[in-house]
This record gives sequence, structure tokens and C-alpha cells, in this order.
Amino acid sequence: MQIELKSKISDLIQQLEDPATSPHEAEKILGEILEPLLAEGGYELAYIGEQRDFGADFMARKVDAEVGNSDEIAIEYKHYRQGAVGVEAVHRVLGAAISSGLPRAMLVTNSRFTLAARETLRRSTPVKIELIDLDALRSWVGRIEQIPNVNLHQINIIRRELSRKFIELIAKNPRNLDQIEWREMEHLLTVVFDGLGFDAKLTPGSKDGGKDIILTCTIESEQHTYYVEIKHWRSNQRVGFGAVSDFLNVIINEEISGGLYLSTYGYCSNAFESLTEIQRQKIRFGAEEKVVSLCQSYVKAQSGIWSPESTLTETLFSGVQ
Repeated sequence: MQIELKSKISDLIQQLEDPATSPHEAEKILGEILEPLLAEGGYELAYIGEQRDFGADFMARKVDAEVGNSDEIAIEYKHYRQGAVGVEAVHRVLGAAISSGLPRAMLVTNSRFTLAARETLRRSTPVKIELIDLDALRSWVGRIEQIPNVNLHQINIIRRELSRKFIELIAKNPRNLDQIEWREMEHLLTVVFDGLGFDAKLTPGSKDGGKDIILTCTIESEQHTYYVEIKHWRSNQRVGFGAVSDFLNVIINEEISGGLYLSTYGYCSNAFESLTEIQRQKIRFGAEEKVVSLCQSYVKAQSGIWSPESTLTETLFSGVQ
């Protein structure tokens, strides 16, 4: 980050501390602060303060043009002349992010946060939320200065090409799966689903909300959403009922069309025994054979010698339990 820009941001942060700064002015100032900070991470900032029913002032969005994925952050600002930001404000921005299906949120203030508000971060929530006061903003500037510029676009191109190579190897010989790490598996299957016609979004490596890949597609003018959970434990461990139940709860609670559980080393004998017939309609299960089949279909599709004869949903669930 340029020295001149750092100095400008520091001056803007001081303006937020000025008691004479109005809440309306403060929102504009914060936008000028956040825009270059978020740009360092590849995000674009948009002001949405007019949408008062949304519960956030800004939206930050980063798009991976190669894979078609996007990452969004809801950002709310609280400008207090006295007092501290409490739990209610935290719950409001959490609700805004959850209702919009966003994985991250930020709550920024010129004041401070109550202990109860900070304790909220200790609880498990489907959204990763950051509480940022002015000292945290200053620290943010300092951290970015120490990080060298990284060409994220170039990295994503390389990662996508690497995933394609892995897919080709698996399609030829399933035993190549044994050499693939779990995160590489998630990356390459995201590429596979994207190549088969889905809008595929890879979730973060941690705090992913109980799903690894989010698939969306349109069938007969109706949009469908499916979650994919992937277990690729090279220890040959099998998936049991507890993991299946957790995934099923995510599908039901978020009211999506259904889910696909992929376990390359199979399932324990008790994994499905307690599922009702209705639950079995919401979640399907695939093992190594399904992963290999998906990779083979992707290779054929990229070669132009395969196109789905059925709907994307049937392509997703064919050959699974």
C-alpha cells in the first residue's frame, strides 16, 4: 500500500473519532477507508445503505472469473457518540447475512463493543462475523503493508488448470484418488460440476456452514440449489450416521432442494439406517465410483463427445444411493 494512501486512511480514521462528525458523514468516510483496504484482497465495495430492510450499509464482493465463484461480505457501521455497541447490533448484522446466504459479515464502529457482543463470537454461527473498532482498522492498515502483492487471478488460473489435470488422471485410473489431498478434491469437484453445467461455488476451507460446494441450476424456469459435502479421508475412514445427520440438518434448516454426500472411502453400516423415506429424498450418497464417474463425464464434456441427455438433477444423482 502506498505511503500517501496510508496517510490518507489514517486521516480518515481520525475523522471518525471527531465528535463533530455526523453519522451520515461517517458512513461516507468509512466507505473511503474500506474501499482500498478491501481492494487489497480483491473485493469491490458497494454502498447499500438505502436498503434499510437489509440490515447492512455496505456489501463487499469478490468474483473469481475463472471458476465463476463469488465471495460476499455484509458490512454494517454503527456511529456512536457515547456508549458501546451491544449484542443487538451483532444479531442484526448476523441476521442480514444469514437471510441473504452470505458467509461473512463485519460490524464496524467508531466506539467500542460490549463484552457480551464480543462473547457472541465464541458461539457457533453459520456466518463468520468480525467486530472492528478504530484500533482494529489501524491494525488492518498495518497488516496489509506487510503483505506483498499477490496475483490472485494468476493463482486461480494455475489452480484451475491443476484441477483439470487431476480430473483427467482420476478419470483414467481411480487409484490416483489416493494421491489427492482433501482440499484439492473440493477444488477439482467444483471444476467438475461447473463443467457439467452447474453454477458451482466452493465454500471456505473452514467454517463452511456444513457444506463444501453450493450448486445452483435452472430447470424449467425454476432455480434449484443443492449442497455437496465431500469426505476424502486418506486414512480410509468411513462416514457414520453423525456426519450424515449433521449434513441433513443443514439441508432441512436452509430449505434447499437437496444434497449429495460424497465419501471416497464409503460409509459405516449405520450411516443410513435411521433415515426416513422422506429424508432419503433430500439427501443422496455417492462413493468413489460416483467421483470417478463425474470426472469421466467432465473429460468427455470438455472433449465435446458428451452432453447430458437428462436434467442436471438426474446427472447429479445418477448412480448414487
